Amino acid sequence: MLIGYVLIFCVAYTLDYRLPIDSVRMLTFLRCVLLFAACCYLIALRRKLAACLDPFAACILAIIVVGAVSGLFGGADRFAYLRHAFQYSFLLAFYLVGREIGTRPIREPAVKFLSIAILTGYAIAAVTFALTPGLQSGSYSYQPNLALLAVSYGASAGRWIMVALGSLLIIIGNKRAVYLALALLLAIALALRLERKPSWQLRTVVVAMAAPAIGFVLAFIVLQVSMLLGAPTASSVVARFNVESTLYGDTEGTEVPGTARAPEGSQAPTSANSMRKESSPQKPKVDPIVRFTSARNIEFEAVWEMARQGPAEAVFGRGLGSQFTMKYISPTEHKLLQYDRDQADVAPVHIALTSGIPLAAVFTALYCGMLLMIFVRIDQVEGADRALAMFSISIALDVMLGFNPTNPLCWLALGAISRRLLPEFSLAPAGWLWRRSIG
Repeated sequence: MLIGYVLIFCVAYTLDYRLPIDSVRMLTFLRCVLLFAACCYLIALRRKLAACLDPFAACILAIIVVGAVSGLFGGADRFAYLRHAFQYSFLLAFYLVGREIGTRPIREPAVKFLSIAILTGYAIAAVTFALTPGLQSGSYSYQPNLALLAVSYGASAGRWIMVALGSLLIIIGNKRAVYLALALLLAIALALRLERKPSWQLRTVVVAMAAPAIGFVLAFIVLQVSMLLGAPTASSVVARFNVESTLYGDTEGTEVPGTARAPEGSQAPTSANSMRKESSPQKPKVDPIVRFTSARNIEFEAVWEMARQGPAEAVFGRGLGSQFTMKYISPTEHKLLQYDRDQADVAPVHIALTSGIPLAAVFTALYCGMLLMIFVRIDQVEGADRALAMFSISIALDVMLGFNPTNPLCWLALGAISRRLLPEFSLAPAGWLWRRSIG
């Protein structure tokens, strides 16, 4: 079931531009089925569930409870309220399923088939992306984050063709956070290859030096190949790191009088008026931070505005279903945009708006702390377990900057590898109370 969902997820959004498949409704239905299956699995193993509880699961549960109560008093939209509750419940369910699965070694064929399904789906999406006019404008991405699992498995199993194919699909996929995650992932794989004696300190140094280098080398190769083949689509993700973007052939619209060059073979004009460029009205100036962050900085401003409303909203948030206003000059359209959203891209921001700043800080600290400990102990596992560890670490940036609580693979992998590498990361007293409550 999970392999089928992954295959459909990788293809659906891009095929939606070619076929009337209504990918949003289809994926929502499949997520409902997956959540139902996960809940049934947890209910069937409820006596073992006590040992699966840990501080991260408790934090997610607290986020749900606080957000649910706050939303009842905040006049939230009912549909958004239910959607947020579903998303957080999905995250918690698959994390706990992963914690239970992590009690035994992860089967390598399962990760292998998942990786093949991911590469197949993204390959279809990439072909559709290349053949569909308008999608190569530089703004569209087919969300290639799951390809990190295929690259992780390929690197841990020595399947370098899979690594190369997955890396290519990530680069074409045009998402900066995933591109940076790829550089980090390849740096971790290199550090583990070079490691003769386990040393997380030396591993950290190698990764810190190799990740930026790999990112720059990949960017150079991508730009050179793109110019050689005349295929700007391949270099879109690299060009998007430029705050003075030229993806759309636009400028900031500021005119420089007296700089118009005379046509070749003619005499340059001497009149000051003739030297002034007569052009269209100036375009509004785009904030480079808005361009570079894709307006995510506006989300942080929404949290600041919420905190200014009073201590209650700062501590408990506005509840599930809460909304905030986005207002900025569009980097692509050069006009003022203002609209309401109920889903922030930045994970801590979304949690802060729904359940308060303290829980957002706890979530971030626990999530980053777990990944740090997994990195320190990654040399203790091999094969599929190492692939899940590398995947969980590398996808962290995409999770934090493009929060997707309904990504089953992300939370399943994190739960499984945290159970295997962090056995002390549990809530024993809570487990005892849970066992008492179920008899």
